[in-house]
Amino acid sequence: MPPKAIGPYHVLETLGSGGAGTVYRALDRRTNDEVALKLLSAGPALDARASQRLAREFETLADLSHPNVVKVFDAGVHQGWPYLAMELIEGLTLRPYLEMRGAELHSPPSGHTPRRPLSVRRTADDDFGSDSEREPFDDSDDDVLPGTFNLDAFAEESPSEDLASFQGDSARHALDSDDSMEPPRPVPAPKKAPAPTAPRVEDLNRPERMGRLKDAMLQVCEALAYIHGHGLVHRDLKPSNIMVDEDRQVRLMDFGLAKFLADDAQITADGKLVGTYRYMAPEQILGEPLDGRADLYSLGVILYELLGGRPPFDAKTPHELWRQVLETEPPPLLALNLHGDPQFARVAHRLIRKEPDDRFQTAEEVYEALSE
Repeated sequence: MPPKAIGPYHVLETLGSGGAGTVYRALDRRTNDEVALKLLSAGPALDARASQRLAREFETLADLSHPNVVKVFDAGVHQGWPYLAMELIEGLTLRPYLEMRGAELHSPPSGHTPRRPLSVRRTADDDFGSDSEREPFDDSDDDVLPGTFNLDAFAEESPSEDLASFQGDSARHALDSDDSMEPPRPVPAPKKAPAPTAPRVEDLNRPERMGRLKDAMLQVCEALAYIHGHGLVHRDLKPSNIMVDEDRQVRLMDFGLAKFLADDAQITADGKLVGTYRYMAPEQILGEPLDGRADLYSLGVILYELLGGRPPFDAKTPHELWRQVLETEPPPLLALNLHGDPQFARVAHRLIRKEPDDRFQTAEEVYEALSE
């Protein structure tokens, strides 16, 4: 049963849940406005230092104002568990959005204008001006039904893997050990989903789907350029944290894991990492200091997965997945999808290189490469 109240918010219903926490539709009793209230899994019983950190992070999140970044209104602690109050977005997460068909998505909405070259100003008033589990693709040609973009989107896509904390030095030990050896500490395996159906190549390459994919990726680049310019790393970028509304405006969601770059040493001081296995950069797996290039790696995994119909690395356990991410190269995308977009494939492969210095260095660079 969901709680009836969290801080000054009256809980109306549960919208979705995952490893990072549970999202509720709630009413702010002070303003009578509806919000999306995320009760984070971190906790319970935050000590004074952790509470100060949460308050400091909220001050930064509350100052963010960008059309492609979900607005955070408030933060607090409920019975020892931190929560964030965010704007309530009616939309679809990225994967279902790309799978949709129908006349409503064949042409841009009225007033839509092509995206101009990305230019980022490092102020709180930034304005860009212009507007695992593999899921089976929808093979039907039915038109989009009214009400498709609604609050059910919070529950449409299960997390690819449960968000989990685990010991960073377990990964290091696994790399130095024989394949037959297990990590020194138990590591939870990702949740299993029903056997997925591989998408057909012709579905991946539908022109209208590729147009929506490009537009969505450009908007994600705008969001990442903005938050990186404010010293934040998202740390949990994945399709279910990217939402698209009925006007095709992308919102980068779930900053429950965003951390100050300046406080990076505090994040790994206890040896624990947080993130979603499939999308984690090598340096995140190893518990090393992170910067925006870790988010760019995650963006590359998303792009690879959406172009190739499968993730670049796929394994049954975190141990196996870590080894692949750190030691092996993914299959060439154009071998999985012979008629895929060559430039998108080049961008995806460069984004998921092992060494951060070998990737694109900024979201602005990725934007320019995808625009070519």
